[in-house]
Amino acid sequence: MHWVNRGKEPGELNAIRGRYTPRWVAYYPSRIGVRPRDSRWRDFHNDIGAAFAGLCGYCEKTTKGEVDHFRPKSKFPELVYEWANWVFACADCNQKKLDKWPAGGYVDPCARTLPARPEAFFDFDTATGEILTKEGLTAQRRRKALQTIRDLGLNDEHHLKARLYVIALLKEIISYMPDNYVAISGRLRQIIARDKPLSSIARALLNEQGLYP
Repeated sequence: MHWVNRGKEPGELNAIRGRYTPRWVAYYPSRIGVRPRDSRWRDFHNDIGAAFAGLCGYCEKTTKGEVDHFRPKSKFPELVYEWANWVFACADCNQKKLDKWPAGGYVDPCARTLPARPEAFFDFDTATGEILTKEGLTAQRRRKALQTIRDLGLNDEHHLKARLYVIALLKEIISYMPDNYVAISGRLRQIIARDKPLSSIARALLNEQGLYP
């Protein structure tokens, strides 16, 4: 997981928010009456997908994606149509997260301040592909990071395999660097760009080897 700049909300969202949000606020938390059936956030699938470069905001894989409510609808109904509460997520991550919201919440891929961004919470084991908590975190911040990893299944086997594939590819490219440094360093910059899948672990490996461009 890495930080994503979600950018400005689409202009037409404001009117939709004003029209539909009150229904959700009225239903939750009392759950009186019928649950709202609107899902107009899906109208903005392409907008949020473009903001995330077509990558899941949690696992960084390329995905057709879904609009995830970072703070769940059932617990934060006033945020149902807030652009700042939407994350582009793959079906797997979205399904695992559902409407969970632990005390302290999860690490926000679009956090506004540097200390709240994913890079301040996570590191990687480039030998195993595991996402780890960063050293030196307070107990509270470490719990938040661990809860995010566990609840979203970020160290599930398929994620580890995908990260290890990137690591193997990078190591192969690096092995040719002495012979063609200029061309290969350009290729490395492409792989670690934030609009490329699994770029966080790629940057971690290059940092380890002192090759970060």
